[in-house]
Amino acid sequence: MRRIRDRLTYANAISSLALFIALGGTSYALTLPRNSVGAQQIRSNAVGPIEIRSGAVRSSDVRNRTLRTEDLSLSARRALGGQAGPVGASGPQGPPGPTYSAAIRATGIKVRGNAIESAPRGLNEFVVVFDRNVDECVSTATLATIEGVVPPAGRVTVARDAGRIVVRTYNAAGDPQRLGFHLIVAC
Repeated sequence: MRRIRDRLTYANAISSLALFIALGGTSYALTLPRNSVGAQQIRSNAVGPIEIRSGAVRSSDVRNRTLRTEDLSLSARRALGGQAGPVGASGPQGPPGPTYSAAIRATGIKVRGNAIESAPRGLNEFVVVFDRNVDECVSTATLATIEGVVPPAGRVTVARDAGRIVVRTYNAAGDPQRLGFHLIVAC
C-alpha cells in the first residue's frame, strides 16, 4: 500500500479550503435568524442597482410608507408624473364657470343656495330654477341632512327640463316620496 504524503500540496490546500468554505459557509448561513440582516449591518452604498437583479424586489417586499419619492430614480419619478393633457381652446386653464347650489326641504322651501325658485310638483318632484338656462350644465343631488336631521335612506334623480332642474326623490323601498335634498349645478 502506498503511503500518503506528509506534506501539504497546492491541490490538497485548495480542495480543503473549498470544502471548508462550502460546508462552513452553508452551516453559518443556516444559523442566521430570518430577517436578521438589516440596514445597520450593511455598509452605506454597499448594495446598489448592480447587485440587485431586475425584478428581485417587488412591491410586496417593501413595507408601506418606507419608500419616499427621492428614493426613486429620476426616470421613475418622471414616469409618476404622467403626460400633460391637451391644452384647451382658452389656454391651459379655462375660465371658471358659475356653480349653483340649493338645499331644499321636503316641503319645497329653499333653505340656502343661489336658486331663484324651488317648487314641489306632484308626489315626489321638485322644479328648481336658477338665474340662467342650465340645460348644458352638469348637476347632481343627494338626499339632505337639513337642520341636523339625518337623511333618510332612499335615492334621488336629477333631470333638466327647459332650462330648469327637475329633482325626484324616492324612499328606501323605491316608492315616490317628498324628501329634502342638496343640489349642485356646475356650468
